[in-house]
Amino acid sequence: MKYLDHLEEWIITFLIGAATLVIFVAVMHRYAAGLSIPGVQDWLLQINLSWAQELCIIMFVWMAKFGAAYGVRTGIHVGVDVLINSLSGRMRAKFIVFGMLAGALFTGIIAALGAHFVWENGAHYGITNALGIKVDGLYEGPTTPDLEWPTWIVYSAIPLGSSLMCFRFLQVTVSFIKTGELPHHDHGHVDGIEEGEVPVDVNPYNLDDDLHPRDLKYGKRHPEAKVGADGTATGQGRRQMSALIIFALLTFLMLSGMPVSISLGLTVLTFLFAFTATPLEAVALKLFTGIEKFEIMAIPFFILAGNFLTHGGVAKRMIYFATSMVGHLRGGLGLSAVFACALFAAVSGSSPATVVAIGSILLPAMVRAGYPKKFGVGVIASSGGLGILIPPSIVMVMYAVSTNSSIGALFMAGVVPGLLLALFLGFTTWYEAKKGNYPREQPMSWVQRWDAFRKAIWGLLLIVVVMGGIYSGMFTPTEAAAMSAVYAFFIAVFVYKDIGMKDVPKVLLNSANMSAMLLYIITNAVLFSFILTNEQIPQGIAEWLTNSGIGMIGFLIAVNILLLVMGSFMEPSSIILITAPILFPIATKLGIDPIHFGVMITVNMEIGMITPPVGLNLYVASGVAKMGLTDCSKAVWPWLLTMLVFLMLITYVPAISTWLPRQLGMIAG
Repeated sequence: MKYLDHLEEWIITFLIGAATLVIFVAVMHRYAAGLSIPGVQDWLLQINLSWAQELCIIMFVWMAKFGAAYGVRTGIHVGVDVLINSLSGRMRAKFIVFGMLAGALFTGIIAALGAHFVWENGAHYGITNALGIKVDGLYEGPTTPDLEWPTWIVYSAIPLGSSLMCFRFLQVTVSFIKTGELPHHDHGHVDGIEEGEVPVDVNPYNLDDDLHPRDLKYGKRHPEAKVGADGTATGQGRRQMSALIIFALLTFLMLSGMPVSISLGLTVLTFLFAFTATPLEAVALKLFTGIEKFEIMAIPFFILAGNFLTHGGVAKRMIYFATSMVGHLRGGLGLSAVFACALFAAVSGSSPATVVAIGSILLPAMVRAGYPKKFGVGVIASSGGLGILIPPSIVMVMYAVSTNSSIGALFMAGVVPGLLLALFLGFTTWYEAKKGNYPREQPMSWVQRWDAFRKAIWGLLLIVVVMGGIYSGMFTPTEAAAMSAVYAFFIAVFVYKDIGMKDVPKVLLNSANMSAMLLYIITNAVLFSFILTNEQIPQGIAEWLTNSGIGMIGFLIAVNILLLVMGSFMEPSSIILITAPILFPIATKLGIDPIHFGVMITVNMEIGMITPPVGLNLYVASGVAKMGLTDCSKAVWPWLLTMLVFLMLITYVPAISTWLPRQLGMIAG
């Protein structure tokens, strides 16, 4: 078991690091080959790296499968545990065992289907040995477009990863029955950033202190579906029944406490097996092709960049710069938290990472300076939400991939709303501080502020790398994410030197673990979207809403209510991947701009992250502050109300979101 544990870690650590290096080298090669350097240019032009994107996709798919298994062992997979946590001990244990065994069942079935698919994909073309080489030395089966690898070898990630995941579910189940304990992932802890290591006065100039730091189309309707002469489905009643069965089953499985990804996959598997004639092999293949998009690869890269920044002292220097600018105002450390969260959001793309990075340093300092802990928690938990609104944003990438929207346009659309929300949250912070007569810091001279800015500049330049690279056309969003990961590694290890080379594998492992969890949710959400489309459920809902005369305003109100309710029980990625395929076609049919709609959904996700009982930022802030979840929920109320007002503004004034990308020519005028 010890060797197997290490094997998982080594595989996913190597894959995320290698994929980042491959894209970095490919981008550098592209621009270096364009330089007119005699001899060097000719040599570079002879090197063909057109396979880099395909290799990156393959590596990330393998990482997702093996990382998902590692995630079961480390307890990182997210689920809706509100119901089971309210049950008695014995009943709760039964639900947990049911969820784990259901996970083992689903992954076991997928392993079997995947093995069958891989075997047929190879054996059909006369493979006679384990390497897929025929006796005459020529492989005649299907291959990947660029690398020309046998596809059955590439798709082997499905049965191998699913088999390992099935084993991990069984292992965790046996361990839980014996000990009553489940693996636990602490979102509120970051190695190298510990309470008590920051000076009481958050001196922005004592920076020498060491913090130790090719998709198959299975979309045919099954035989029972009746189609009219005009091509539209006539089985309205059966379609409604299908929707009822699908959502009832998904709701039951999620409320049972099993991981959201397994709930999605098991819902699809059950419905396909019991109610359709769609081949189950489609499920196994979709688990690979569902994330076989280069755009999705931006997610692991941004997570990796955020982890290097969190561990690498960037947050500390941004806090010092923020404090030098606004610390002299009433509630200065609180305003510094808002400012620092906005700055860190512009380089991380993640709300939990922002809460951890800023909260781990500022919360202890605020308490020592005389601020109530609940005030600090309220500021940090709410301002951390800027991490998914101010670009780059992992949630926006999720929306873009789900709706085929432009990632670059979404990023630009988030700039003005993000800055505006930061002002709203800053005003609320100042008002609460003034009402409570909280302290302020000593004002700093402009020379001192310049010194703080100079020391934070390396981190701030990452904004230029990402946003400038995307807007100028130098990088695609995924390439910009990979470049940001390499840049964050460079400044953390070689510029600020807050982490050493020996710490890099741990950062890679943590990033791969989190990335694999999100990618596994995406793969199963793709399955869920496939079954919805196959049953024409989004089209049916759009038709019903259009005929009901609800209109654009009524639809936006309904969407906000739906997303706010879902945000109280689920994490953002799951919500977007489940709802976007349903809501997006309706929004476009009603004339709602897709980019504006994406920003509105993102703001809803921000609010969901600080609403009980499952607000992820609340959990993270609770872990950082060592404060109960109920108290954290009460602490965020002033900022939560502010964000609800802001949501109304964003919803009904679309120009706030669309003005900048329209000015830049990224969306139609």
